Amino acid sequence: MPKLLISLAILYLLVLVKSHSKPKILENNYAISIYDMSKLIDYEHYLLNILQKFANALQKRVDTLEYYLEMTDYDREKNLAEDPIKHFRITRRLHSDYVNWVWFMEEQPWGTLVKDIIAIAPEMPTLKDVEEAIRGLRLIQWTYSLPTAEMAKGVLQDIHHNTSLDGMQCITIARHMVNYKDFIRAKEWLMVGLKMYEADEEIEYIYSQLGMPLVDFYELFVEIQDELGSRYLAMSELQLAIKNWPEKVSLQRALSRLKMNIRIGKEPAEKKNKSKRVYKKCCSSECRPTAKLYCLYKTTSSYFLRLAPLKMELLSLDPYMVLFHDVVSDKDIVSIRNLTKGKLARTVTVSKDGNYTEDPDRTTKGTWLVENNALIQRLSQLTQDMTNFDIHDADPFQVLNYGIGGFYGIHFDFLEDAELDNFSDRIATAVFYLSDVPQGGATIFPKLGLSVFPKKGSALLWYNLDHKGDGDNRTAHSACPTVVGSRWVMTKWINEREQIFRRPCLTSI
Repeated sequence: MPKLLISLAILYLLVLVKSHSKPKILENNYAISIYDMSKLIDYEHYLLNILQKFANALQKRVDTLEYYLEMTDYDREKNLAEDPIKHFRITRRLHSDYVNWVWFMEEQPWGTLVKDIIAIAPEMPTLKDVEEAIRGLRLIQWTYSLPTAEMAKGVLQDIHHNTSLDGMQCITIARHMVNYKDFIRAKEWLMVGLKMYEADEEIEYIYSQLGMPLVDFYELFVEIQDELGSRYLAMSELQLAIKNWPEKVSLQRALSRLKMNIRIGKEPAEKKNKSKRVYKKCCSSECRPTAKLYCLYKTTSSYFLRLAPLKMELLSLDPYMVLFHDVVSDKDIVSIRNLTKGKLARTVTVSKDGNYTEDPDRTTKGTWLVENNALIQRLSQLTQDMTNFDIHDADPFQVLNYGIGGFYGIHFDFLEDAELDNFSDRIATAVFYLSDVPQGGATIFPKLGLSVFPKKGSALLWYNLDHKGDGDNRTAHSACPTVVGSRWVMTKWINEREQIFRRPCLTSI
């Protein structure tokens, strides 16, 4: 079947689906967890199988029509029916066949297929998912300084992945870049998408049916050029668009806005310069302090460690920070992940007024491991051996999975003064890495110029409080955007209250 015919078949089926009543859409927050996004692969395969069945059914009907046209000698039957045989053939067809063809054309044998698609509609991604996915791509591009054209081809940090974006997807990204006031990158994405659009003559009709006609490209281009200050170029393109689509009212409105901006001399959008050189550098490559630190075996926390010492890499003495290697087995990691099945939910943060709210700087799903089974007891003992702290009254383990460009903005783990009224402060944090991350996903401490990339089975420990028991601002840290891979971590916050005899506060040192 020709490519265009398949595309039109898919479009027709989608129109049929759209014409039915819309079911309630659930908020699944797919974009903030790679683990949950795996469900979308199954849904897409399910949908594509339905569309293929529809295309096959449509092709069968096309084949039937074409075969009938061949039977009728369509080209030769245009001559006047002078002989009785030809006269009978035409008369019989007009009397009998075409009534049946009307029924054939009115019949819609794909009604069941439409219902099958509607059945999974509540599980489909929402506009919020699309926006969060694009925000993740934007963070990846900004953090790792990736060229737009290369990203569209599936090249991330000089590694070519077996994927790419089409023109429609590039334009969608450009639209959302405008919403973020990132007009320079919006222009880059728009031009890449437009180049793809123009390269395929057959695609224009399909794009129009999917809600993205060529005129929308012009409107977006004019808006971007207007914001960047290139208003006479915008005027030239807009006048061309009006000539081609004179009935488009939105173009006339855009023309009025553009003339007003030229007349009043509206200032171009300010170019935001957020260098954050240390952040970008340490997210892109491993950063370590220049001090001569070392590795050792930890054997002193318990008698058991004398038989099975922990491999420890000292990263910083002040504030204290160490990286333990090979402390969680693959078997335990599988068991930990199994405990999270069906429990992952969008993580929230506590606002200053004490309410739990979604944080745009935290794109992840997580769950607390409140079980008290043998695995949790073993992990708790491991944490106590690693830290030499009493963790009997510590918070439960929290398992997190990050999504597209998943990251956690720069923050502290110690609590604000207002929060300390109800909680004990967090003297230390232990982060267990439950997966390797091929690209991105480092834990970074910008003020220390230090970053740690996830290595499956390792654990990072640092102190959040100084010797006086005050929050140490140097421990501000962030999870860099994940470029490729699924970032799984397990966090343990250790409370200060139980450590009075293990690490007493000092007024001076």
